[in-house]
This record gives sequence, C-alpha cells and structure tokens, in this order.
Amino acid sequence: TPPSSFLFRFPHELSGGQRQRVAIARALVMNPSFVVADEPTSMLDISIRTGIMQLMGELADRLGISYLYITHDLAVARYMCSRIAVMYLGKIVEMGETEEVLQNPVHPYTKALLSAVPVPDPEATRDPIDIKGSVSVPVDPLPRCRFYDRCPIADNFCQDNDHPPLEDKGRGRLAACYKA
Repeated sequence: TPPSSFLFRFPHELSGGQRQRVAIARALVMNPSFVVADEPTSMLDISIRTGIMQLMGELADRLGISYLYITHDLAVARYMCSRIAVMYLGKIVEMGETEEVLQNPVHPYTKALLSAVPVPDPEATRDPIDIKGSVSVPVDPLPRCRFYDRCPIADNFCQDNDHPPLEDKGRGRLAACYKA
C-alpha cells in the first residue's frame, strides 16, 4: 500500500498493526538513538505482533537504535531483549543477560514468576512456586523488601532491614535479595 493512501486517514481507519507502525515511524522521525517501547505489541494478534517485533529488530540493526522494551510477556522479552530487568511493585529485583536470568533466576520472585509460565511440552513437569499472601499496597510501602510478605525464603533479617540494593550475584547478574 503506498504511503500516500494513509496521509488523510484517521487513526480509527487503520488496523492495529498499521497504528503501531505509525507510532514507530513517529518515534523514529527525530532519529533517536534510544526509544522507550511500552507494550508495543500487547494488543495485536500473533502474526501482526511478530511483524512488529521483526520491524523493530531490523530498525535497531540498521539505525543503531537501542530500545527499553517494557512488557509483561516473557516470550516477547526473550525474543526482543539481550538484557532483562524483572520488577516487583516498581522495584527492579533482578537484572542481567536475558537467557541467564530466564534459565537460572536467583531472586525468589523471578523464580516464582518463571515457574508459572506454561510449558508447551505435555510430557514436561514443572513445580510451580506458590506465592503466599496478596500483593502489598504499592503506595507508601514499608522500607523493607517489597516481596517480604510473599517470599518463601524471607526471614527476620529481611523484615528488619531496608529494601535490599541490587548487588552483583556473578556472571553479570544483579539481584535485590539478601538471601539470593
């Protein structure tokens, strides 16, 4: 379809994939080196989603763009990202090379999150980690670890100390956990 056919169209006249491509074009028109992409494929069907991810990858390679790709979809994160940060209640709890974090998580929340991801192999077994309690209120949280009330390995030290800082856990991995 020639670009001129889109010149006088309104957003509601475009498909979801076309709107995403327009949004990407708008973001790139100023020739940025860094783009924040917040759930750019979340509302699209799988075929359109794949096309958008491929387009973003090609543009990154061709134009030297780096993305901060925000997503709740771990499969998309694995495909799009060389590094990943896992957040819980607004705090980064683990960060590192994507495959390393997803294959060998060290933070209890990352472990629980990954244990909940369905496995496509019907023969495979997985022991999901049961997270106790409910999510804390993120407004004015206590200074301790935000995952404390739900953490299977938390102890008094975790309760009595401030939220743990991100610390080097080896192999380029950072985690915010006193026990990891």
